[in-house]
Amino acid sequence: MNHESIIWNYIRSNHVLSITSFHNGDVWAANLFYACDYEQKRLLFMTSEINTKHGALMLANSHVVGTICDQTVDVAQLKGLQYTAVATIVHAQEALDVYMQQFPMAKHHQETLWMITFTALKLTDNSAGFGTKYTWNIE
Repeated sequence: MNHESIIWNYIRSNHVLSITSFHNGDVWAANLFYACDYEQKRLLFMTSEINTKHGALMLANSHVVGTICDQTVDVAQLKGLQYTAVATIVHAQEALDVYMQQFPMAKHHQETLWMITFTALKLTDNSAGFGTKYTWNIE
C-alpha cells in the first residue's frame, strides 16, 4: 500500500482533529469534529468564522497546521498525523451533505462549513514498527 492510501485510511478511521491558526503573531488552537470527504481529498468541519478566535484567524490567514491522533497509552500502538493545509469556507451543498451524513445533530446548531485542503502530511505509526513514518507532500 502506498503512503497516500495508508494516510487516508488513518484519516478515515478518526473524527477529531486539532487545528492551529495564526495571523500577525496571534496564534490559536482548537479541537474540532471532522467529516472525511475522501472523494474530494478534503476534511470538512463546522465552526463560526466570527465568534471563535480560530475562525477569525483563519479568515485572516487560511494557512493552518494541525494533528489527528489516537488516544492510547501503549507507545507501541501510537499513531498520529501532522499536517499543513489551507482552511477555507465552503458553500457547496454536496459538502454540507457529506458533513451532515456523519454529524446529523449539527443541523440544529449549524455554523459555517469549512474545508481543509492538505499541502503536506506525515503519519507516525508505531504499530508498523517503532518510529515508522509515512509522508505525502501534495504541493
